[in-house]
Parts: sequence; structure tokens; C-alpha cells
Amino acid sequence: MEESVNQMQPLNEKQVTNSASGYVWQVTDMNRLHRFLCFGSEGGTYYIKEQKLGLENAKALIRLIEDGKGCEVIQEIKTFSQEGRTAKQEPMLFALAICSQCSDINTKQAAFKAVPEVCQIPTHLFTFIQFKKDLKESMKCGIWGHALRKAIADWYNGKSGMAVALAITKYKQRNGWSHKDLLRLSHLKPSNEGLAIVTKYITKGWKEVQEAYKDKAVSPETEKLLKYLEAVERVKHTKDELEVIHLIEEHKLVREHLLTNHLKSKEVWKALLQEMPLTAMLRNLGKMTANSVLEPGSSEVSSVCERLCNDKLLKKARIHPFHVLVALKTYKTGHGLRGKLKWLPDEDILKALNTAFYKTFKTIEPTGKRFLLAVDVSGSMDQRVLGSILSASTVAAAMCMVVARTEKDSHIIAFSHEMVPCPVTVDMTLCQVLKVMDEIPMGCTDCSLPMIWAQKTNTAADVFIVFTDNETYFGSVHPAVALRDYRMKMDIPAKLIVCGMTSNGFTIADPDDRGMLDICGFDTGALDVIRNFTMDVI
Repeated sequence: MEESVNQMQPLNEKQVTNSASGYVWQVTDMNRLHRFLCFGSEGGTYYIKEQKLGLENAKALIRLIEDGKGCEVIQEIKTFSQEGRTAKQEPMLFALAICSQCSDINTKQAAFKAVPEVCQIPTHLFTFIQFKKDLKESMKCGIWGHALRKAIADWYNGKSGMAVALAITKYKQRNGWSHKDLLRLSHLKPSNEGLAIVTKYITKGWKEVQEAYKDKAVSPETEKLLKYLEAVERVKHTKDELEVIHLIEEHKLVREHLLTNHLKSKEVWKALLQEMPLTAMLRNLGKMTANSVLEPGSSEVSSVCERLCNDKLLKKARIHPFHVLVALKTYKTGHGLRGKLKWLPDEDILKALNTAFYKTFKTIEPTGKRFLLAVDVSGSMDQRVLGSILSASTVAAAMCMVVARTEKDSHIIAFSHEMVPCPVTVDMTLCQVLKVMDEIPMGCTDCSLPMIWAQKTNTAADVFIVFTDNETYFGSVHPAVALRDYRMKMDIPAKLIVCGMTSNGFTIADPDDRGMLDICGFDTGALDVIRNFTMDVI
């Protein structure tokens, strides 16, 4: 066995201290980028404040650009965006904003070219521009140059008039920016008649558009666009419930088009539900149950469950498992976080959410190997993930379930400064997992325990997966040493996969050991990486 030093002492000169003063390794800047894209820095971590964490991640990103990897960074951002691998867009938009304001010309050009692909809706575009404005002071540069004006013009011109009309009437303004601002600052020249109508609507208002086109012969496409804009205006001025329902059904209007008073009607909600986007549906399950739109055994509940379990719809809407987990936790509690809204959760909807969670992960072939899945339940894992109601340990347990359902020969354990009885089993529903994880007592952190326990109990494992924030410090043996000792004593070339559950820069995986890998814990592509590493593909 290697020289035994405790976790408060370094194994070698490559180790650094983590936030709890234990010695670990620094993750690569590219791995740190992956963690940041998945977890952001919202809410910080148990040990690091939000602002400092954001700054550390920004520095890692700038180092990548300075090392000539800027275009690689842009490609990663695009891949994460296109494959829907992140729960929130803000970290990606922040990273893209930094790349667009750096001094490397190739990175800059690639960043602006990626804007229409990464900014899928106006909210993303407004957020990206606000990030650029925020960065302007620290990076000592202006933002309204030719490149940004062109990127914004391309965003609008790359869509049909109808697509832009749908976007601008649903997302009117965010973060202090409006479409009127962007059109003025980008000097947009519309590339088609539909877009020309929408830009006139944004800058001059509906009456001017109506006046300009009242006696004009127009194409069927333009006529459809004008009727849609007219419906958006009409719904703002009517109190007639039947007319509101008719406009929703005929023109596929969404909740954002309606007045607050319209949303007091159960029938209006039923009309909205028919074409409601999946993301909006997940957010409004409690509201629709509270106002009796979703009643047990109703056709509305059947429709919701059917859509939640539809693989194609989930993929098309880019639903991330994180959003399903948040929706499940919120819906199960039977009340909102703020306000007085209360509801009795529908069992069929809870089952459908459970199914939807697993469907949002890419299905992969099992490896047939023996897995030991270890969840860190120490005090620092009680931190909230992405500013949500979910703790890092709860998210870790949910990820465990995904792996355990894929790999049948899996054993789930929990640890802090000691082994903790783990009540999570593979046949549990996510509701049950969420409940038992909330009841586990927290402790200090010793990430070597899974390997030590497996050796003591003679448990054979080909792969250890440790879900942790890497803030280990309590043990008398380093996790990497415990793994090597396990390999020798058990005569098994076991591998270690460390699933990082926060965007800090630490890992217990030894970068010089080919049998250890550090990955981001809540990336929908994680299962693929786990399989490829287990089967020696990477």
C-alpha cells in the first residue's frame, strides 16, 4: 500500500486544498467548464459564495481561451445547447458572452456565429446581451460593434415572419431589454415580408400595421401572420370567456398572451392545456390541479400523463431531467413555495413524472459489470442545486437510480464521515427516493469510505461511482489510495468514476491514474460517458 497519509495532508505535489482544507486534485479547465455549464454558480456551494464561484469559473474559461482552445469551448457550448444537456441556459450564455468579448479573434468570430444556435428564444438573446453589458466594465470593451449587430440581425432574419411573431409576442422583454431596443441598436434590415410586418408591429404598433395592409392583396402566409397578430391584440381587450377560448384554440395563443383575469377561468386553462408546451405544463401542474382543471380520472389528466411519457415530445421540447425532478418534488409537496396555492397531488401524474424522468436520459446498452454506487450525504451536500428546492444529495440519489436501472448488478450505499444506512433501492419511485433522502442525517466528508467498506465486506465491484462535491477531508486514507489498495487486495482492476455535483474545481480522481475519471454529475450525456469508460472505449 502507498504511504498512508490522511486527507488533510498531500499525497504528492500535484494536489491542492479544497474548500474544506482537505487535499484533492484540481480538475482540468475543460472539466470545470462542463461542470459550470451544468451547474452554474447560482447559490454558490456550501463552502464558496456565489460571486467567488462565478469568478473562478470565468477564470478557468479565460485560461482555456488563452491556451488556444476558444473554438473548442464554443463547440462544447453548442453541443450542450443542441443536445439539451444543461438544466439552465444562463451558464452557457455567460460563457458565450465571455468568448464574444475576448481578445482572440477566432474565438470571438465563432462566438458571434453561434448566437442564433445557442439563443433559442428571445429570453436567451436578452440574457446574452445583458451578460455582455455586465462584462463590459471588467473586460474594458464596448459591446455594440458590427459583429453583435450582425449576430442579432441574423437571429431575427434566420426565422420566418410567423416564427418571429410567436417569439416576440410570447417573450416581449427580459432583463431590461425589449425587441424594440434590439431592432434599434442592430439596425435590422428585414429579409422577408413577414419579418417586415413584425418589425413594424414592434416599432409602430398594431394600428400602423393594420392601416398599411388593409387594402393590400397578400399571400396566404402573410394573411395568417396578420390574423395571428390581430388575435394577440383582440385577446388583450376582451372579457368574454368564450371569445378568449376561441382565440386560444384557433391561433394557439399561450398563457403569456392572456390577461390575469382570463387565468381565473377553469375553461380557459383547459383550452390552454390542449397545446401547452411541455416546459410550461411542468411548471403549472400544481396550479391546474388546484383550480380543478386536472381532476382524478379526467381526460385532461390522461392527456398530461400521455404527453409526459412520450419520448419524442420530451426530446423535441429538450426537457432536462432536472426540470422533471423539480416538478416532481414541487407537485408532491402539494403547495407552492410562495403564496397560498395548495393542491392534492394526483397519483397518475406522479407516476407519469417518475416515468418522464428516466425517459429524459439517453437509453444505453448495459455493460453487465458490477457497480457500487456511493452517495455523499455529508453536510456540504445539503446545498441547493441551481437555486432550486433540490439538494445536491437528492440529485445524486436520483442519478444513482438512473445508473442502477440501467446496470442490473448495482449496489447503492451512502456515506458521510461514516457509512450511513442507505434506504434507497432500485425498485423505489422517485417520490420515495426524495422522501428518504430528506431524512438521512448529515455528517462530515470521507470519500475513501466506499472503497474501504467494499474491501472490508468483500464486495466485488468493477466500477465505483461516487456522487460528491469533492469536499473530502475527514478520512485517514486518500480515496485514490483506498481504490488502489482495494484493487490489490481484491485482485480486481476496479475503476473509479467521480460524479461532481457542484461547479467547484476539485476532484478526488487522480488524473495520472487511467482507471479514474471525473465527470459532471447532472449531464444527460453522463450515462454514455460512464458506459464508454467502463468498456475502455475512452
